[in-house]
Order: sequence, then structure tokens, then C-alpha cells
Amino acid sequence: MRRAVEAYNLACFDSSDLVAGWRATLSATRHHLRWLGVELSVEDFACGPGEAEEGPLFLLARAIGVGADLLAMQNGTTWSVLDDDQAVRAARSEVAAIAGMGARATITRLVSGQTKSGAGRGLLYGHLVSVLVELESLHESGVSEIGSLGGLATRLPREPVDKWSHISRLAATWQVAHEATSPRTLLTRDLRSTTAQLRTVAGYLTHLAGLLGTPERGQLGEFRSLAESLRAAAAAEARLGLAWRSRLSDVSGRSDSAAEAAFVRLLEALQRWLSEGDRLKRRDEVVPDAESAGRVCGVVDELAHSGHRVASHHEESVWFVIHAGWLFVPKFELAKRDPEFDARPSVWRLRYPQPAWVRTTRASCFEQLTSSLAEATSHFAEAAAIGRRVAGTTEQHRPFGAHFATKPRVLPPPRWSYLASDEPVPAIDDDLPGIDL
Repeated sequence: MRRAVEAYNLACFDSSDLVAGWRATLSATRHHLRWLGVELSVEDFACGPGEAEEGPLFLLARAIGVGADLLAMQNGTTWSVLDDDQAVRAARSEVAAIAGMGARATITRLVSGQTKSGAGRGLLYGHLVSVLVELESLHESGVSEIGSLGGLATRLPREPVDKWSHISRLAATWQVAHEATSPRTLLTRDLRSTTAQLRTVAGYLTHLAGLLGTPERGQLGEFRSLAESLRAAAAAEARLGLAWRSRLSDVSGRSDSAAEAAFVRLLEALQRWLSEGDRLKRRDEVVPDAESAGRVCGVVDELAHSGHRVASHHEESVWFVIHAGWLFVPKFELAKRDPEFDARPSVWRLRYPQPAWVRTTRASCFEQLTSSLAEATSHFAEAAAIGRRVAGTTEQHRPFGAHFATKPRVLPPPRWSYLASDEPVPAIDDDLPGIDL
């Protein structure tokens, strides 16, 4: 809405910027409304110049386009909010109102008499009137609250402006790097590294929960539960580390993990913020007042959410490599679970010494590993839920993981007249009639 007000108030009298900016705005609006189940009937404006990409209308087009991209990136967890018909109608109304302000801004420039001469001004005016009628109809059919759609959030927090938002951004970047990593490219070293990363994050989150959990700040029980969940997650990750050591060995290949590099940046930021030399900072150094406590709760929310998503992706990746038969177990471990393994004759057994490590897809050989993974993911999920409660973001719907290839729902166009009156639209470039704005 702020961009729409800017487009309405700021002067833009260059015909190239005006036409190009309106084309971009209409295209973004069409795409956004398509995700909300409405197809605009009005055609794009194809006359006149339109090469420039400057001016307030382009800022409005980008803002509307970002909203459309947010709807397009939803997955199975967040897509369900679009099943709320009342919220969808309200969202259509909001988008139509914002785009309508852009159309009125363009008409204002046309009828002001200050617009530089250019071909198709009369055609553009008629086109804008048609768009306004359609947008106003959508706006009037909506309701006041957009409901659960207002809780949609992007995968990444806002651009960092201080140390708190910087760490939140790094945590989300670490999460996205893990989710973008295919299990097919992972070596055992990468899986062990992720285990260590999650254990480190659980340790720093436990320290933050201890700093925030004071009687004078309230929510003491929440922070105690948060610390307990994180300690349990760290213990499960420690058992997982032992399972990696006693069960598996590396396959050949080189690892260049982008997720590990992202974690190093996150770790360095956490160390600068929470430690000084070899000691962790005191409560009064990290959370000196109520305002900073609120910001730290936001960091806890983002970090716990990212830890949960990384733990979930880690568990899925391990199951993938187990079923693919890419991991090794000691030979005697497989023999205990498959009595015929040692008794099975083969030419290989007669001629060559048997290896100490063998590959297998038998899930029972990895019970310690998989049970620790499931436990760690469960405790991180509890920590993430508590983090959302203390930060007040319980209603947020943050997308994660693989995106669903869902296409926008396209409904038949509404039946209405696109012209404000039965009078013909002027086809000349001069003496454009004014309209009530």
C-alpha cells in the first residue's frame, strides 16, 4: 500500500516511464490475482513506448510481484491457507485496491496536461478506465480481514539492519542451503558435519533460553521448556555422533558443502554476539532491557525454526542414503541380523579375503542411527513451537522444503461492463476528459 501511495503522489510525466510502469503494474497484478483464483479480462496495453524501467509505478509493480511470488512459492504446509474462501476474497480486494491506486495515478498524469506528448494517450486512457471498473468490482466484493493469508511469510527474514536481524538472516540462509542440497551429493562426512552443526545450534539456543528466562521478564515456564527440549535435542545429536563413528565409513568423493560454509558464517556471528574470548557473555551484556529481550526472542524463533528444518532434512537425507545402499556397516553387524550371510558360498569368498565393512540396505543395521535422528527432530520441533510462542509468530506460515508444482487457479472472468459509461472512449491524443478520482 505504501508503494501505491507513492505512485499516486509522486510526479511521473515521462510517457515512456508512465506506459512501461503501468504495463509492469498490470502484469504483476494479473499474476497476483491469478494465484487468488481470478483472471483479469482486460488485455495488456500494447501501444506506445515502454522501454524504461524507472519511476514510482515500477516500484509498485515490484511490490505486487513480490506478493505474487510469495503465493507461488508455497508448499503443502502453507498452501492450505488459500483454501479459506473468505481470506482469498479479502486478498483479492486488497490487491485490486492497490492496483487501482496505480491506475488512478496514471490517469491523473494523463489528464493533468503535463504529460509529454506521445502516441496512444487516448487509447491508454480508455484502457485505464476499463481496468479501473474491473478492479473496483473486485475491491467491492471483498471483506475487511484477510485472515490466515496475512500470516504467510517468506523463507528469509527481512534485510538485516542490526546484529539481531543479521543472525536471523544467517540462520535462514543456513536452512535454505541444507534444503537445496540433494542427498545424492552427501558423503558421510557431510552427514556428520550436520550432526555437529545441530548440536552447536542447540547449545547456543539453550544459552539464550537461560538468559531470557527470568521471573521479571515473564514466560519463565516457556523458556524452561525450551531449554529442556534443546538439551534433549543436543543429547540425541551426541548419540547420533557416536552412531556415525561406530556404524559408517566414508565413500569415495570430494565434499564441497555450501551448507557447511553457511553454518560457518552463522557460527562466527553467534560467537561475536554471545562470547568474549573464552567466556560466554552475561545476561546484562546480551539482554540489558525489555526491547532487546523482544529482539532476542525473534532470533530464538528464527534459529529454532531453522534448526528444526535442518534436522528434518537431515533425517530425510539419511533415510535416502540408507535405502540407496550407500552406507557401510561392520560385517559382523550384518551377520548378526542375517544368519545366512556368513554361510552363503561364493567364488569371491573362496578366493579373496572378506572385507571388514559391507554395504547394506537393511534398516535394522541402523536402528541406533535412525532412532537418534527421529528423537533429535522431535525435540527441535518442540523447541521451534515454543520459539514461535515466545516471539508471537505462531500464526506465521513459513514455507520450507521442496515446492509443490501447483498452478494458479484460474476462474471464469466475471460478467460486467468494462466501460464506465456507454460513451465512446476518445481515440485522439488531445482534450482527454477528466474523471472523478
